[in-house]
Amino acid sequence: MIVSGKISVKAILKERKREISAVYILDKHHDKESRYVLGIAQGLPIERLDREAMDQLAGNTSHGGYLVACGPRISDGFDTLKQGQLALMCIEGVTDPFNLGEICRTVASLGFDGIVTPNYDFYDNEAKLIRASAGASESLWWLKSDDLAHDMTIVKENDVRIVAAYRGDESVALHHYTMPNRVCIALGGALRGLSRSLLDLSDDHVRIDYDARVSLSTVGAATSFAYEHYRQKGVSE
Repeated sequence: MIVSGKISVKAILKERKREISAVYILDKHHDKESRYVLGIAQGLPIERLDREAMDQLAGNTSHGGYLVACGPRISDGFDTLKQGQLALMCIEGVTDPFNLGEICRTVASLGFDGIVTPNYDFYDNEAKLIRASAGASESLWWLKSDDLAHDMTIVKENDVRIVAAYRGDESVALHHYTMPNRVCIALGGALRGLSRSLLDLSDDHVRIDYDARVSLSTVGAATSFAYEHYRQKGVSE
């Protein structure tokens, strides 16, 4: 796929969590920014193109003069899961690339270390996810799971407390909940919520209290939980 935009391209080249086949730079770019991109693209095929060729390859005119041809995001492994204070978010049932990208951007900006998701194949639409995340899809630790319940069990075995976003009789209001030092907050899609397997696996059920009858979107719920974690814990080192 072709990914466009300076922020997205820089994130892909810096993190190297995809197979990269080529980098394209507008032929008129010879400034500090382009020199930086050339530096982090070292060892990769680089081609200079004119504006017309860049527009045609990108399929848009908002590419900013930077493109990269790359494959899907490579899943991170448990061997790279950090020690000490840890904040993860498990997102189940969000298959729209733009919404998932928005969640990535939000949790990264509020100090989260990573995400866990089912192993969705977005095909070329993954470029939308990268741009919506402002590059956070590359910098976050991202476990793309083929068996979510199994992998979340391993997350739990790494001394991580699983907190399910769930409204039930035994649930605790978010503003009364004390965030653990190592936590994974599990969110489901806006319509179906979390699967029974993840609910059964969770240590705590936490709800967001509000008066409106319309349910929050998953992006909205992710923002609420991420901000409360940031308010209590700040950014983990």
